[in-house]
Order: sequence, then C-alpha cells, then structure tokens
Amino acid sequence: MRRWSVPVILCWLFTSPSWAQVNVPVNGPDNTTHPVHAFTNAIVHVSPEEVLPDGTLLVQEDRVIGVGARLRVPAGAIVHDLQGLHIWPALVEPYGTYGVPDAPKGTEAAPAGARFWNRGVHATTHADQLIMADAEKAGALRAQGFGTVITQRHDGIVRGTSAAVVLAGRSINEDVILPRCAAQFSFRKGSSPDNYPSSLTGSIAFLRQTFYDARWYADQGHLEQSDAELEALNAQLGLPLVFEASERNDVLRIAAIGREFGMRFVVKGNGDEYARLSEVAASGQPLILPLTLPEAYDVEDPFEALEVSTAQLKHWELAPGNAARLSVAGVTFAFTTQGLKEPAELWSNLRRMVLAGLDSAAAIAAITTHPAAMFGLSDRVGALRKGMLANFIITSDHLLARKNTIHETWVAGRRFLLKERDDEDLRGIYDLNLRTTILKFEVKGTEKPEVEIYRPADDSTRVKATLQRTGQLITLQFEGSKLDMPGQVRLNGIVHDRGGIWDGQGQLPGGAWTAWSAVRGAVRRNDKEREREDRTLDSLYRAPVGDIWFPLTGFGRAQVADTETVIFRHATVWTNGPQGILRDADVCISGGRVLGVGLGLQVATLFPGKGRPTVTEIDATGKHLTCGIIDEHSHIAIARGVNEGSQAVTAEVRMGDVIDPDDIDIYRNLAGGVTAIQQLHGSANPIGGQSSLIKLRWGLGADAFPIAGAPGFIKFALGENVKQSNWNNDGRRFPQTRMGVEQVMYDGFHRARTYAETWRMHEGLKAKEKEKAVAPRRDLELDA
Repeated sequence: MRRWSVPVILCWLFTSPSWAQVNVPVNGPDNTTHPVHAFTNAIVHVSPEEVLPDGTLLVQEDRVIGVGARLRVPAGAIVHDLQGLHIWPALVEPYGTYGVPDAPKGTEAAPAGARFWNRGVHATTHADQLIMADAEKAGALRAQGFGTVITQRHDGIVRGTSAAVVLAGRSINEDVILPRCAAQFSFRKGSSPDNYPSSLTGSIAFLRQTFYDARWYADQGHLEQSDAELEALNAQLGLPLVFEASERNDVLRIAAIGREFGMRFVVKGNGDEYARLSEVAASGQPLILPLTLPEAYDVEDPFEALEVSTAQLKHWELAPGNAARLSVAGVTFAFTTQGLKEPAELWSNLRRMVLAGLDSAAAIAAITTHPAAMFGLSDRVGALRKGMLANFIITSDHLLARKNTIHETWVAGRRFLLKERDDEDLRGIYDLNLRTTILKFEVKGTEKPEVEIYRPADDSTRVKATLQRTGQLITLQFEGSKLDMPGQVRLNGIVHDRGGIWDGQGQLPGGAWTAWSAVRGAVRRNDKEREREDRTLDSLYRAPVGDIWFPLTGFGRAQVADTETVIFRHATVWTNGPQGILRDADVCISGGRVLGVGLGLQVATLFPGKGRPTVTEIDATGKHLTCGIIDEHSHIAIARGVNEGSQAVTAEVRMGDVIDPDDIDIYRNLAGGVTAIQQLHGSANPIGGQSSLIKLRWGLGADAFPIAGAPGFIKFALGENVKQSNWNNDGRRFPQTRMGVEQVMYDGFHRARTYAETWRMHEGLKAKEKEKAVAPRRDLELDA
C-alpha cells in the first residue's frame, strides 16, 4: 500500500484548484467538470474608462480568470465568438429591496427580549436573515443587466443592515456574498406604532439620542442593563452608513449629524440636489441618486394648470441635469432603480440624463464601479478583472444606445439567455441571386419585418414576400408572376454574418431546386431614416439646461443675493434709539452691517485709503427708513412639523435642525418688513423644543439663517393645548389636566437640576484625576 505523509497531503490541498466548496449533500452524480468559457472577438469594457476593442474574456466556474487583448484560449475551452458584440460588467443596484419582505404592519405588541424602548429602532433587523429567493424579480433585474443588489428592509429610523446578493439563482447561502453590507438609517419611523417621534425635528433628536445611548451602552451601559438593539447598532457602526433623504435639505441635515458624531454617510438622495448644489458638494457625502424623473404635467385644462406650481415645473425642467451638475461639482454618486415603475425605465431615463450633460462614462460608472466601491465590493463586482466574480452582460451596442439589446446576463458564471444573439437587425437592401436571375429585396421593420422584392432596374413593381425566421434558419416565400417567374418561389436557408449574408436551397416555380444567396448592401439604413430616428428623442431634452433659481420657487432668483455697499440719501430715518427720528439723513450699509447714520455722509470719510469698494447711492427723498421688524413668535420656515406633540416634555428637539429655507412664507414676511424671527416649537407640550433665532436670508441655504451668537431659548406652554384632554383620548399621555401640567414642570426642573449636578461632579472628578469618573448617560432632553 502507498503511504502519503502529512506534509504531502497538505501540499496537495493547498496547491490544487480551489473550487467552490459545498457543505450540502449532493442528490445524484456530482458534476466535477469545470470548463473554461472563452468569449472572443468582443468589445470588452473592463471598466467605464478601460475598453478593449478586440478583447477576450476567460471565465471558469464563478470567476474571471483572464481578460485581455491577446489572451491564449486554453485547450478544451468552450469558445463563444462574439464578433462585434459588447461585454460589460453586470450592473450593481445600491438601494434595492430584492427578496426582503416588507415589515408587518398593525402590531401593537412589544417585541420579545431586552430591546430598545422605542420601536423606530430596528438595529437587529438583518437583510441576510430575511431574504428569500424571488425568481420573477431576479429575472426582471437580470433582463436589465443587473448582477448584484444591495438589499434591505426600508423600515424605521435605525433600519439594521443590508446585504449584498448576486442574482445567480443558486441557494441563498451561495448568492449572499456579503451578509452585513451597510447600516441603514432614515428620518421616518416606518411601521413603529409608538407615538414618538411624530415630526422631523423629533426624528433628528431621537436619532441623536440613540447614537449617544449607543456610546454610553458600549462604555458602561451594558453593565447596567441589556439592550439587543444598542448592542447591534454598536456592532454595525463600522460598516458603510447609508442614510435616506426625502429632499435636498435633508442631505445637509444628515451631514450635520455626521459632523456631530464623526460619521460619514452615503446619502440616498431625491434627485433635487441641484437646487442646493454648492452646499451638497461641500458636505463631502457620496450620493445614491434615483433614476426616476418627473413626468410632464398635463396643463391643457387651465384650471388643472393652476394646481401645478412653478417649483414643480422647474423641477421637471432641471431634474434630468441633476447628475451632470453633481458630476461637474465633484460629487461621487451611484444610481438606483428604486422608485421606477419598471426596471426597464432606467435606460430611457439614463439617456435623458446624458442628453442633459452627464458624461456617458460617468453614467456607466454610476451603475457599476461606484456602487461597488461604496460597499467595499470593488474586488468582486462592478468591473471585469482577474479574480472577480464572473458577472457580465453581452449586448449588441453601447449600453446607452437606443437600439441596444441585452442578449445575455452572466451572474457568478451562470448564463441567463435573454435574446438570441442571431436575432440581429435584418433591415436593409439585399441582392438576391437565383440561378441566372438577379433580384433585389428590401427588409423593413424590426419586430415584424416586411419584405418587398423587385427587379434591379425597376423598383416600381414590388412584390410582398413572407418572411419566417427561427434562430438562424430562415424561409422566404413570394409570388413571382410580376417578376417574370410565374408561380410560387420558396427559399430556405441560413443567416450568416450578423444578418448580412443569407444562403441555402430553394424551389422555383415548376418545382426545380436551386441554390440561392442574398447579400446585404453596405448601407443598411439611409441617412433620412437615421435622421428620422434621431428626431424621435424629445427635442426639449436636447435644449440648453435652464437656470437654477434660489430658492426653487416662483420668486427665486438665478443669482443668489449678496451683500452690497449702499448709501441711502435724504431719508427720514427712524433710529429707534437715543437719536430719535432723523430727517434728510443718510444711512450707509456695507458687508451686511450699518456703517454710518447721519447727515451728509461722505464716502471718503467712510472708506479712507485706496481700497475703496463700489458704492451704490440711492435717493430716498420722501421715504422712511427703519430697522427690520423682528417677529419673536413665529412658526414659519419649519420643515415637516412645528410640534413634537407625542410627549409632554420634548426639550431635546431643536427648531434649528429643521429650518426650511425654501418656505414661501420667508418671502412674504420680507415683503411685510420682517427681517428676523424666533422660530418657536408649537404649544402642544408643557415643555416644548428649543427655539431658533434666524435672519430671513431668502435664497440662501439653511446654514446661513441662524444668527451667530444668539442666546438659546426654549418653549413652555400652559392652557388647554398642552394637556390635550380635549382631543387626545387614548389615555397614554400624561398630563390630562392643568394640575398635571404644573407637576410636569416641577418634575422636569427637578430632574434637570439633579442631572446637571451629576455632570458637574463627573467633570470635577475628571479634572482632579482622583479616580476614573464614570460618565452618566447623556440625556439631550435634560441637556436642553
């Protein structure tokens, strides 16, 4: 008997080919052959920037084993001659829901186990534990060229983790290539039956508190209590972090949260980022952009037209150019099909974006290399390089060509045939050789080709023919009486050279058999036909891109207003100070400040030296000039809810988090002379949220509104509103009486005092370094 030593066995194990391991019993004979597939003579797009005009792709099992211009094809390989066809990396969907069921709705029962107090947190939700195979959806995605999907459950503020899955149709265990791909977040609580949060400002405060709770739990909280959600959240904060935005201003709110906690989010946008382009670009956050585009509004009926706002019309005009503007601004982005009615819409919409200025290579990168890089999958999908997954598509033309056909999608080395490659465009004019007779015929149409046969010298007499095709086999039949061939002509043959050559055997009138052939002319379509096809694209999408208005409303401007140096002459000036009312006086403003007030102001005195700015002088004779009105109790310019009325004490919410710079009420207040306001929380609670003191800087972003150095205030309220007994009858919210309101305030002040003393003691111990201070749990409500 031959004996193998242990070192020899180990050597054989580590030098033999490493095929995919199977830990499931095989039912029947196991296929141990692993042939090489060689795709030759193709235009290989290794990546959006690297193209091989005559390349070869080698695939074995589920991997690419070689790609290049002059690769040697291994002996015994299965050769696929793709003469003139294109090979592309399969697409990557970065924000899908493939195979993940929606969250159950309508349940009030608390989940079992030691979990977070609020059911808007689903950190323990993991897509890899929920995903189920869905052959129909997988087929629809593969039909558009997708090979990989980042899938998740879109539910909750903290949504848990997504998974990367390839659409290979194998077992879920094999197709999930990265079980914990990213951590997902949003401002929407989803299926949570809890009342809190009920507003955007509440969602932001709740998420901030959750992040602080997670830090506390990781540091010492796990010694005091158990919480499966916080434990799961801490475990996934090292993953890519994806945050859903509902509109452009959310992108900046998400960036502010990221700065506070030292996090960098990938933001799933809404397609309107162009309206705050500079601020979005400055945030440095990668984006996932929807491929959805607004449909044209029906404005034929004058009354219905009144319901369409100028902002909606501007968005319809500018949305196709969103990606192009972001690309020029240096923003990294990927595209998602989430929101499309059908996945196939992606190509027409992507072409519209390219017509609006997006570079075609950047468009392809946004559906291949960029989403792969966002989720740490660049070594596996998104490109065609040795060692990567064999995820690719075979197409007739460039991916963005209107007449492009996706013939095959290969996922993890598995072939999915979509449309036979021999189903080429047969249109054109052919020379038909029948023994000693030469005729011509023209093929028109693609779905149902029509054939007309005529003599070369006389195309006025045309005979319609019947064309049938099955794969490469073709049958052509026509009545030849008008062509001096009385009777039926029946031709059978094969199509070669991508439709350019037909040949075979046929039967002439009288029953004689003959060889025949047809050769297509070099020009398949005349210039007029090609021009007619090009014109089918809506000319509006070829028009110059319109101006962005700041803000994007009917009263916005193409240029953001800037500070100027202005002197108002001969005005009646209401100083509202010791000087009283000055008549025939001048006021100079510069750099956003009042530089001088008085009689006969001199430019040389105001601006000594050579660096004198451009000064605009305005004759204000007969006019009154005073400082702007300050509204100390306002609820305008607050996005998605002025009240967080779900709890009696919501001191943690901040109006400054939800400034809406696009609110038309800003314009209307300015028209009435109001220049600064205090944004107050509503009166739903005894202790409401923190107020925000802002300047009404119409056209600028939300970050430009707060008054620097302004003191902080908080909203308190008494009366009927706060006890909610007149309309909130579920009995779950305290207080329900005015006595209860008083007690809430006493209790709140007492808790805040105790909390502050605990923090002072903690900070004192740290300063003296007498012992390691144990930090108390951060409580944003009591901080406020």
